Amino acid sequence: MKNLCLSKLNLNKEEIFNSISKLSSLDLNNKSHGWSVAQHLYHCWLVEYLTEKYINNKILNPESISSVSVITYVRSFLLQLFLKSGYKVKAPKPTAIFPDSINIIKLNSDWEDSRKSMDNLITRLCEMKLENKGFFRHPIIGRLNLQLTLNFLQFHLKHHIKQIEKIIPKIKS
Repeated sequence: MKNLCLSKLNLNKEEIFNSISKLSSLDLNNKSHGWSVAQHLYHCWLVEYLTEKYINNKILNPESISSVSVITYVRSFLLQLFLKSGYKVKAPKPTAIFPDSINIIKLNSDWEDSRKSMDNLITRLCEMKLENKGFFRHPIIGRLNLQLTLNFLQFHLKHHIKQIEKIIPKIKS
């Protein structure tokens, strides 16, 4: 189940990178309509990277990891419903700081490395029997277990892919 979620994340990432492969670096970094395509992708990578870093740090002290409450599942559902209805949530500051220009090839390579590292983390969480514990603290949803974390990352990436798909026709015209 966990590897299926990561496989879906990989597939979504591959699809979006394929869909932007014909865009120039100038188009990818075009900020005339808010965040550029490259900034959306960088943000998604950074969220995953920082999430993994946070979890790796958190599992160093497994006794301090609490359980996931039922309300967390409700908050997760409500946040997804809220975002699907067109509302926007301001990104946490650390995930909204971008380099002046983003090299999409390097970003894709860094993301591949992050996904391999995430796969190793998932294996470690399962070996430590922590996959059902609330090891990741989302700023809105609360403490997330492995399934909720992967579901959030999947939803988050899809959310930004939709935004990218709206930007592409604007920068091409």
